[in-house]
Amino acid sequence: DLIRMGVARLGLRQPRHAASAAVVPGALVMGGGLTGMTAALALANSGQAATLVERETALGGMLRDAHSLYPTGRSAATFLAQMVEAVTHHPRIKVMLASQVTEVSGTVGRYAVHLNGDGQPLEVGAIIVATGAQVMQPWGQYHYDGQRVVTQLEFERELCDAAPNAPASSIVMILCAGQRDEAVPYCSGVCCIAALNQALQVKAADPEAQVTVLFRDMYLLGEDLYAEKVLDARRAGVAFLRYAPSSPPRVTGEGVEVRDQQTGRDHRLLYDRVVLATPLVPQPDASVLAHMLKIGQDENGFFPEVRPRLRPQNYAERGIYVCGVAHHPTGRTEAQFQATDAAFRALRYIRAGQVTSQAPFAAVDEKVCTGCGTCVAACPFEAITMQKRDGTLDLSQIDPLLCTGCGNCVVVCPVKAICQPRDQDAQVLAQIEAALAPARKNGRPRILALGCEWSGHAAAELAGANRLSYPADTRLIRVRCSARFDPIHVMWALLSGADGVFLGACPPGDCHYVNGNLHAQERFDTLRSQLAQSGFDPRRVCLEWITPDDPHDFVHKITAFTTLVRALGLSPVTVK
Repeated sequence: DLIRMGVARLGLRQPRHAASAAVVPGALVMGGGLTGMTAALALANSGQAATLVERETALGGMLRDAHSLYPTGRSAATFLAQMVEAVTHHPRIKVMLASQVTEVSGTVGRYAVHLNGDGQPLEVGAIIVATGAQVMQPWGQYHYDGQRVVTQLEFERELCDAAPNAPASSIVMILCAGQRDEAVPYCSGVCCIAALNQALQVKAADPEAQVTVLFRDMYLLGEDLYAEKVLDARRAGVAFLRYAPSSPPRVTGEGVEVRDQQTGRDHRLLYDRVVLATPLVPQPDASVLAHMLKIGQDENGFFPEVRPRLRPQNYAERGIYVCGVAHHPTGRTEAQFQATDAAFRALRYIRAGQVTSQAPFAAVDEKVCTGCGTCVAACPFEAITMQKRDGTLDLSQIDPLLCTGCGNCVVVCPVKAICQPRDQDAQVLAQIEAALAPARKNGRPRILALGCEWSGHAAAELAGANRLSYPADTRLIRVRCSARFDPIHVMWALLSGADGVFLGACPPGDCHYVNGNLHAQERFDTLRSQLAQSGFDPRRVCLEWITPDDPHDFVHKITAFTTLVRALGLSPVTVK
């Protein structure tokens, strides 16, 4: 049966062609903060010319407001001045201040970047996104007014202006203010260290100043550093009170009310200044930039570094790299490390001179396409666009270097104008027919299984390699992604004599093609509902999440499904 199915697939196979393009030897760095300057210098010092674009009128970003650098205590202004000097006087770096990217067109290897709406675009092969983040201003919370109650960044500016004198004599610092809750679930990672630094700076300027730090947890970089900094702060007279997440500090115009979690005592702290450790949040135009660059955003609005877990030859690197707090809140050292890493990956990409992908990219039949645009919304890699053509109908166009061959667009196309060379509908249907062609033996049920090559099929092969047994009534067909699970294929199998159809997909969050498994679940929930409405038992169609490196998981689930189908008996379609 397996040989018959393989021959049926092979007989309809089409030639596979690679897609390739030249890479323009140019690099763009978006963002002139510490991360952007570090990336630009790494490129330039390696011999690669780079254009650094900054929307503000000066370089430096949030570093311009810093008083001193942690952990060395070095002057932030001196460090920044040296960085700016190195960047602005480097012969291979072109700095463009008060400039903003307004449009990005082109494709992999050759991007046309428009600045400030100008007509003449800048052509580059690689783009480094170092646009940073902003500090959330908690209006309506903690009695915040930007004067007596300020954010850490605002207090940092105050320290710069007041040095060497302390800015206030009674200071209360509240950590985790407006973060690590339902609205902002993450930790910014730098607030605790910043609070300790600021507290020590205040005490150094005025030993008589009263500084109290209210915290939930203290997150610092290493136990030794934690002990050293906290002990230094305690010796300097800084007080620490731990509060429970369920009972956060309450700020009024007169004082801060808080319950000490360790002693259970209530405190009312008078203040000249309340300093709020509010979170770093994405820039207000982050979604606009994500749309222009066709990059994703995580659940918090930051730009994740996308590294698809695909076979290397099936993925064309796009030449877009994210680093620093644009990627996720992080400290100065980590941000500089990410910037250097991004720069050298961009350098390697540009020096290769060409980008190639062997992925079985999907193709559009121009004679059939109606220009509905359904495929555009379905593509997780932004590989599909709509192009104008003669007449009233637009044409769907797939970029072969962006397409990874997940097959989602093939399934959603209402007129079947899109095909995928390695997983054509005809090939899948031919395998189904070949699997179900032999006569039924001893009244045993026939189970057709469709398995994602990364999960269901991979686990089945591991089961074979480990000599694990599962019901011999199963016939398995491999597809690239569960996004390729087509309800039409399931219906064809049921009408061709299958007593049950089993679908094995990656667990949610683990799809190699972003969210193909979620599309599969939505489609088959709908299919099962439609089957039930038609009087057909929906339990004969089963979608299971399969852990790819756990063959026992596959064996358990396919065995359970086969047992269920045996209990249900032969399909009524088969009996008729």
